[in-house]
Amino acid sequence: MMNNSVNTNGGALLGQKFLRSNAMEMSAVQNRLSSGLRVNSVTDDASTFAVAASMRGDIKSYTAIAASLAGSKITATVAIQAGETMSKRLEDVKAKIVQLADDSLSTASRSTYQVDLNSMVLEINRYLTQSGYNGTNLLGSGGSDVLVVANIDASAFTLRAQNIADLSGAVLGAITNSTTARDALSVLAIFKGNLDTGLANLGADLKRLEAQVEFIKQTEETVRIGLGALVDADVAKETAAIQSLQVRQQLGVQAMGIANQAPQTLLNLFRG
Repeated sequence: MMNNSVNTNGGALLGQKFLRSNAMEMSAVQNRLSSGLRVNSVTDDASTFAVAASMRGDIKSYTAIAASLAGSKITATVAIQAGETMSKRLEDVKAKIVQLADDSLSTASRSTYQVDLNSMVLEINRYLTQSGYNGTNLLGSGGSDVLVVANIDASAFTLRAQNIADLSGAVLGAITNSTTARDALSVLAIFKGNLDTGLANLGADLKRLEAQVEFIKQTEETVRIGLGALVDADVAKETAAIQSLQVRQQLGVQAMGIANQAPQTLLNLFRG
């Protein structure tokens, strides 16, 4: 029990202490509500802040990996699409060679068919040359394997370059009878086999790449959820807390008013 004194107003001092503490708590709650974070600085929770900083770094790394994988995926997809287009066009090339195998063709017809065949061969070779993306050609000759960074530990896997040589125009451009047509079909079969193998390899690499893209996305989402559980504020809880603090503040102000009337009560003892 505090003694009454005109020199020291214990009740007022105690009220100031509680108001000051209440104001500090209210400031902290307001910061959590405004930022949405329970841990917004190292002073809130040093160990949690350090863990959260590491997780944020991982999230940025996952984002960078996802962007890199997306670029590599486009490179492989462009090569595959070009190869599939070439594969369909090879059916027309084969049909044209079979037409040229007919020894009864007139010179004019053979010349017309040959011009058409030469045009298709040039078209296929153009697809092969233009099957690259961003300076990387995984299908045509002269390409190099591409190392793709697959995870934040810098592990990588390889997109294999297929290095398919152009469809030879020398044999296909000189079909004069059934014998030369058979030679042309042999050349075509070799090219088709190389193309099919290349497409199979690229398809397998692309499937692996797509699986890694999905894995990275899921991992990033999981880390984000974990980060939120560590540092995010519980808005409902903080809203209830600030309402309680506001009530305590009002009560504290009223208590200060009562405490400040105590010296006046002592003066009244000398009256009368």
